[in-house]
Amino acid sequence: MRLNMRRIPIEKAETGQEQEQEQEQDQEQDQELTYVSEYGREQHRQKKGFKQSGEGGMVLEASLVLPLFIIFIFFFSYMVQMTLTSTRMQAAVENAVKQVTANIYPVYLAVQSTQKESGNAGEAVNSNDADSSGGRESLLSIKDFADSFSTKLPSPLSDWLVSAAEQGKVPIEQLQTEAAEAVLDPLIKPILEPFLKESGLNPERAHVSKVVVPDLKTGKTPYFGIEISYELPIHVPFTQEKLFLQSKAYERLWIGDTNELKEGMGSDGESTAAQPLVLEKPNPAFAGRRASIQAKISPGGTANLTIYYKSGKSTAKYLGTAAADENGVVEWTWLVGGNTTPGTWTFVIETPEGGRTEAVFAVESPNKSNK
Repeated sequence: MRLNMRRIPIEKAETGQEQEQEQEQDQEQDQELTYVSEYGREQHRQKKGFKQSGEGGMVLEASLVLPLFIIFIFFFSYMVQMTLTSTRMQAAVENAVKQVTANIYPVYLAVQSTQKESGNAGEAVNSNDADSSGGRESLLSIKDFADSFSTKLPSPLSDWLVSAAEQGKVPIEQLQTEAAEAVLDPLIKPILEPFLKESGLNPERAHVSKVVVPDLKTGKTPYFGIEISYELPIHVPFTQEKLFLQSKAYERLWIGDTNELKEGMGSDGESTAAQPLVLEKPNPAFAGRRASIQAKISPGGTANLTIYYKSGKSTAKYLGTAAADENGVVEWTWLVGGNTTPGTWTFVIETPEGGRTEAVFAVESPNKSNK
């Protein structure tokens, strides 16, 4: 009995120790779970912060790239529109020039006949010849010829034919030395307008900047040309400056052989016409600045200036045909392009009578003028 009573406390003691161990294990597990949960929350916070920072970087990159992309799209669309407009302009100018050169033959015949009849009438008056009435009958036939053909020619060629029959000249002869749009547009724009509309261009935006006028009396310069400028419906971004395109076309008149290359030639094949004399030339000319050339020809005559650079024939404004004053002095002043290559370049002065003078002048960088 004593032994049994001793065993009971021992068993109770062992049972209490086991419970304490279990409690300690439970506490350790609770601490581990608490640590794991805190670690998980920390990892979640880090992942969430990283995601937010990544989204912010994407927004920053998009804000930097998107404006450049939009500018590129606008620039590309501008280039496409300018290319299409330039192609349509060239087609319209070429068709207008072809229409004139192909239908001007009746006008040429009227001018030539009027010139001949004027000479015959003068000879008849001087000789008191009774058959001078033949000149009046022939002159009347020229008018009949003009009246019959004028209705078949497109405008304004029909008006040119009537003017040639009545006055022996056409209205465009006065445009040979003109460069003002206010003067060129009223006479030349009616030719261009149908072709501009056909090409899908607005005639109100087109202006004639230069006209090459043929010499219908002598036939020595049987060429007709038109140069136009067109205001684009788009503007330079941010500055809103206007954009212009230029186009030109030249063609020989369909009037047969006028011996323009043979007249004025001597027996040795050289020109017998008076040669233009160069009075002044740039010495030197500077890129990006204005330059002038003076020459002496017959008083009241005309001459054509052509300049050849490394890139080819110059298309600068105010070159081409100019008229001489009462002293025979003719002058051209133009702007040398800022990208003109420095060096020695050729210019040629030609007259309708066959005179031709070739000379050279130097072009230098504008930086040299500041030294």
